[in-house]
Amino acid sequence: MHVISFSEHLWLENAQVKLGCADVFEAGKGYLFSDKQFDKLKEWEVSIPFEKVSKIEPMFKPMRYSEHDPKGKVLIYNGVGGMGDQIMTWPLSKILADRGYEVHILSEHHLAMFWYGFPWIKSILILPCYWSMLEHFDYHLNFEYISNGYAHDGQMQPIDLMLRLCGIDPTSIPDEEKRLVPRFTKMEKGIAQSLYPNRRLGFYQIACSQQIRSFAPEQSRSVFRALAEAFPDIYWIGLYGPLESSEYWLTPLGLPNTEFRSFDRPRLLWLLVERAEICVAPDSMLVHVAGMFGRPCVGLWGPYAPQIRVKYYPNHYPIHHKEVCPHAPCYWNAVQMPHLCPPMEQPLDRCQVMLKITPEEVVEAARRLVPSLQKQKP
Repeated sequence: MHVISFSEHLWLENAQVKLGCADVFEAGKGYLFSDKQFDKLKEWEVSIPFEKVSKIEPMFKPMRYSEHDPKGKVLIYNGVGGMGDQIMTWPLSKILADRGYEVHILSEHHLAMFWYGFPWIKSILILPCYWSMLEHFDYHLNFEYISNGYAHDGQMQPIDLMLRLCGIDPTSIPDEEKRLVPRFTKMEKGIAQSLYPNRRLGFYQIACSQQIRSFAPEQSRSVFRALAEAFPDIYWIGLYGPLESSEYWLTPLGLPNTEFRSFDRPRLLWLLVERAEICVAPDSMLVHVAGMFGRPCVGLWGPYAPQIRVKYYPNHYPIHHKEVCPHAPCYWNAVQMPHLCPPMEQPLDRCQVMLKITPEEVVEAARRLVPSLQKQKP
């Protein structure tokens, strides 16, 4: 993260630079930016009147839990990834609150809603913000690179690693306390109940934020079609987000029990997932929503090891062909393909481990995980 001050007042008038709520910055005052926000600022084609730019991690106040020491106010930030990383951090907030800490959240604007509905969270501070605001907290838990920035051996499940960094032995926390869901309002529940009434729901996430962890459009659509044809009594919703190419979702499958849909309000999606009979997804948000709600999910795995990432989701069925790559799992977390992939006649733009997954085995995994799903057509 960075603290930035400007020599002149700054108005972000360029529509391409969206940093959250703040779009006007006062000259001479320090503002806290996430690394992603700072990168966006540097991409702006107009000269920025920077005064000072500082890496701020050494100035954070670390927390080391002790049963007998005073607790105080703690500010939690997980910003390395996106939606799934917020969800994996939910249990930490409750674990700390239960031990006497006053818990607050630091978040980017588009992720703030992920922290609604937890009564023990006292406030949500939105980035970028005045750096001086952090003086009001006794401890700063900065997990900007907690789960996706480390690619070597010794991987830990993210919540366990967060606990260890707080000075809490992960093995002292029961597994069920490492799964947590928010509370929902009466209106949220009412809207969700009005959607897809009397339908047996299945969710399929067509891709995720990174190409290396996603199927190509044709392969993804083939898996979606196979699921819909194998289980026609399930109404299948193919989830896509703003980053997915229209090649995935623009053309309907032409099957009466399918649709492609994007949810502008993720909390409504979560309530629908709570009703789902089956979910199928790559390593992304749907895996973690299903896991937190205890819903059955077939996971489609590539660079990461499912036995680590979904360790506390007992209804998860992973498909992971690590045998096809000598480096799997490589824990690669970047847009481009890793340079350590085995040489091929034609360069790959997808993970070989993902490419090995077939529609037929996804259908079989769903059948094994949830035997109550309608039997396949003869």
